[in-house]
Amino acid sequence: MLHALLLYLLPIVFLVSLLRNYLFLKSIPGPVFARFTNLYRTRLVYKRNAHEEHLKLHKRYGNLVRLGPDCVSVSGSQAYIPQIYGIGKGLVKSDFYSVFQNIVNGKRAASLVAETNENEHARSKRLIAHAYSLSTLVEYEELVDRTTDVFLGVLEDRFARGKSSGQVLDLGRYIQFFAFDVIGELTFSRRLGFIESGSDVDGIIDAIGANFLYFSVLGQMPWLDEAVLGKNPIYVRYFRKAVSSPILIFAQGLLKERLRDLEQGGLDNNESLDKPDFLSRFLKVRKEQAGGNQALTDAQILSYLFMNINAGSDTIASTLRAIFYHLLKNPASLSHLRDELDTAAKTGKISSPCPTWAETQQNLPYLCAVVKEGLRMNPALSLPLERIVPREGLTLQDEDGSQTYLPSGTVVGINPWVIHRSPTVFGADAESWNPSRWLTEKERDTKSMEHSLLAFGAGKRSCLGKNIALLELHKLVSALFLKFKIELAHPDKEWKVENAWALNQTGLDVRVSLR
Repeated sequence: MLHALLLYLLPIVFLVSLLRNYLFLKSIPGPVFARFTNLYRTRLVYKRNAHEEHLKLHKRYGNLVRLGPDCVSVSGSQAYIPQIYGIGKGLVKSDFYSVFQNIVNGKRAASLVAETNENEHARSKRLIAHAYSLSTLVEYEELVDRTTDVFLGVLEDRFARGKSSGQVLDLGRYIQFFAFDVIGELTFSRRLGFIESGSDVDGIIDAIGANFLYFSVLGQMPWLDEAVLGKNPIYVRYFRKAVSSPILIFAQGLLKERLRDLEQGGLDNNESLDKPDFLSRFLKVRKEQAGGNQALTDAQILSYLFMNINAGSDTIASTLRAIFYHLLKNPASLSHLRDELDTAAKTGKISSPCPTWAETQQNLPYLCAVVKEGLRMNPALSLPLERIVPREGLTLQDEDGSQTYLPSGTVVGINPWVIHRSPTVFGADAESWNPSRWLTEKERDTKSMEHSLLAFGAGKRSCLGKNIALLELHKLVSALFLKFKIELAHPDKEWKVENAWALNQTGLDVRVSLR
């Protein structure tokens, strides 16, 4: 009898659920399938081209597009950015980010990026924000320079000198090696060995790529991760390793090594705390907080280390690849940059081949414009930056005064890839490479486009590592073009771009020679 009743009720519950999904955001246009189930947006992400599909959807349906029963993608107007991401607006990160949280010793260890609890995020950020501040940037420059020197030397020896001259270089792959070794220097004062070996050390690159693919797809239907897969309580308790990620295992090894050095050196030994890297800064925070209930645990420090490696490697590599690709595909733009670099080097305004951060900001305006254009054309994270509409709902207002109400519980977000191609924000040529757009008198006066860049997010949850990223981008682009002549090996061939939240590009094959 009970069995028969369940068989009778299940179809009714299913149909009621579909009807509720359809009606929840009935006024928001979008594909029919997206009105009923999140399988639609999951499929787009699984195909790894969601950024392109989202752009097409906005061109078809307008500024607001329904991607799921309770999910809305927003674009078209810069007025939406402060309404969704502004401080004090009450919109918090969605469960998309909870999928990115790691499990350490059976418990969640969320990085700042993946933390969905606003109070916990604020507490953690207060403890470590100074390590990422603009004032500390100069202290990291030596570490970036150290890796840059090694990178330039390896490219010269393997691809630009003697018998190696003219050999095809997979610049995209080596840029990723550079990004990983730089973050190793910055985090541990130790390169991870990617550049010298010319290979994926311990499979870390592949592991991070697999993480992004899993997280991005499951992030569209987070309940699958919570109840069925990675964070299923039974799996976590009985089957999951204490630390399973290769990145976490690597970071845990270096953390234990540093802690062992501290223990052997005694309480008065500060040598291991005086290194100009992130790990030392985190350990200093713990020492200062010792005895208090806010002191950092090993798991928390491990989550910060994971955040550095995970967020500071693939994203930097993605942006660098885009900058080089678009410059090499646009000879006039590349010539403009080379002329600026050469003139500045000849007149002593910059160091060669590795200008300082201050020199790039003061004497290389076109380089700065190139970096901004690279961030615009290729925001490394190119899925909607999801937030949850609070209890009182949200009324979005366009620049023309039109309003759209979103009810409580709606998942709303802006995809940086899409809004960065909005003609109303970035001009009629928004889908084309044009660094000069950043040098107009209007932009210099208003910073209007700059305020609309979402490459580092927006509001209080914007990327802590923004300053470090900009340091790396400005220094490596200038250094490579000052030292080498770089040409595409196959000028007519397009590269391939895949989106697993982080954009990964392949096909940046070049030939390099010494200048």
